[in-house]
This record gives sequence, C-alpha cells and structure tokens, in this order.
Amino acid sequence: MADFEDEGVPTTRIVKKKTIQGGSHGGSWKVAYADFVTAMMALFIVLWIMGQSQAIRDNVAQYFKNPGVLTGSRGIMETSGLSGNMPTPGHSQDLQRAAPVPSEFDVEKGALEQARKHIEEVIAQLPDLKALKDQISLTITSEGLRIELMEKEDSLFFDIGSAVPKPKTKELFKIISQELGKLPNRVAIEGHTDSRPYGGQNYTNWELSVDRANAARRLLETDGLRPGQVYEVRGHADQMLINPQDPHDFCNRRVSIIVLYKDKVKTCSFTTPLADQLNNADIQVSTPAGEVKPLPEPAVVPEKPSESPN
Repeated sequence: MADFEDEGVPTTRIVKKKTIQGGSHGGSWKVAYADFVTAMMALFIVLWIMGQSQAIRDNVAQYFKNPGVLTGSRGIMETSGLSGNMPTPGHSQDLQRAAPVPSEFDVEKGALEQARKHIEEVIAQLPDLKALKDQISLTITSEGLRIELMEKEDSLFFDIGSAVPKPKTKELFKIISQELGKLPNRVAIEGHTDSRPYGGQNYTNWELSVDRANAARRLLETDGLRPGQVYEVRGHADQMLINPQDPHDFCNRRVSIIVLYKDKVKTCSFTTPLADQLNNADIQVSTPAGEVKPLPEPAVVPEKPSESPN
C-alpha cells in the first residue's frame, strides 16, 4: 500500500466507537424502588393500626368505608358487606367515628335490665300474681339486680312466724328462677324481719330470717337456677330495715334476691393454721384421747313465740 503521507497528501482515518450499553445508566430501577418503598410504607401502616386500640381500628375501618364525598363514590369495603352510610354531599369529610364498643359491665347491666323487664311483664300477665305486683320491687343497684318480696299485714309470702312459703310464693319463685337461670351471674339471697321480737333464746329473728332465705334458695334451685349459681345465703334479722322510721312496718319483713355483678363476687381463700395443716398433710384431727370423732350437729329446738311474731 502506498504511503500517501510521503507525497504530502493528508491521510483520513476512520475511527469506529463501540457503544457499551450499561444497565446502571437506565431509569427503570427507580420505578421498582418506588414500588418497594410504597409497599413497605403500607406494611408499616398496617402494623401500626394493628397495634392500636379497638376504637382507633374501628375509626380507620369506618373511614375507608366512606373515602370521599363525591356522588356515587364507593368505599373499598362496601363489597364486603361492611359499608356504612355515605356522608352528606357538600359537607366536609369528617372521620366517621364508629359507635363505641360497649364494655363488659354495660353488656352485663343490659342483660340484667332485660331480665327485670321480662319478670315484670310475666307477673303483670298472670292474674294470680297480679295482686302481688305492689309488694315486688325490682331495681338495678350497685350490686346488681335486686328483687325484693315485701310482706303486708296479711302475710303474702310466708306464714306468720314461719319459713313455710305459700302456694303463690312458690309460683312466683318459679318465674324468677327460670329467668335468672338464663344469666351467667351468681345469686345471693337475703332474709329480713321487722323489729318485733320473736321466739326465745334458741330461735330468734336471726334464725327466722336465715330459714326464710334458705326456703327461697330451695325453691329457686328446684325450679330453674343452675347448680352452684347461688353464691350466698344471708340472714339479717332486723338489721337492714327498708323502713327504718317504722321498725315494725310489715314491709321490713321480706326476702331479697340479688343477681350480682361479676365483680361483686369475691373469690378469696380462707386459711387458718388448722386448714393449712389439713391441706398440706394426710392426717386426721384427733381428740386428746386419740379417737377421731365427728363434730356434733347443733340441736335447734324452736320455741313458741313469746311476743308478736314476724
């Protein structure tokens, strides 16, 4: 090949540049990274919501049910059957707060209120018990549902000076027990007398009030209460008068049935040195002579009333 440079003719050189396609210089990775960040943000929001209280979770869910005020807009949760009411068009979009979740106490109180209404309705519908309506008081108190069966001069519920219930009393207790047996609450039963002295040294107003409470317990457990639903049987004699201005008022003679709130039922352990000894060792309690003897049953011999009976 002739060398043209020697002859003074300029030489034209052709240079071919190779273009190397590098992935690091493209923009597609930015889209993928943005999608990843968005997904992570959504994940963190979900985790945060799951850690909040039930009220906040309900509020967030309600918000997504109604995301906008535009006519015809649809929430993302409407298709699941959880949609709520749409806000009024033209008004600002406020956070739709869900109704507060009722507490366990509110649910329990509502159930007792329903039981109270149902017992009143049944009594009002029965002709034989309608006459007793004024002597029956059903109220919601701090303890629970209190049902008071108050006597009158003609002794509606128990014979005078006796713990024997009358036929109408048995019918009434059957209605009450069948309604209370549906509830999970425990029941306490109280017996009360007026201040008229009754009996003698071995049988007083105390024994009479306890016996009437126990008679009510037997009727309630026979006709509807669940086994173990009775929590306590109390006899107060004349120490809790419903009419303290007149201690001899016949309404002070009554039997009370209390459907207790769950937090009113105390669960405590009663221990003594002897109880600890019996629970921790397989022994028998012996008399000083070495014989194992059962405790004698206390003999209660009712005496005839010395003054006006209760």
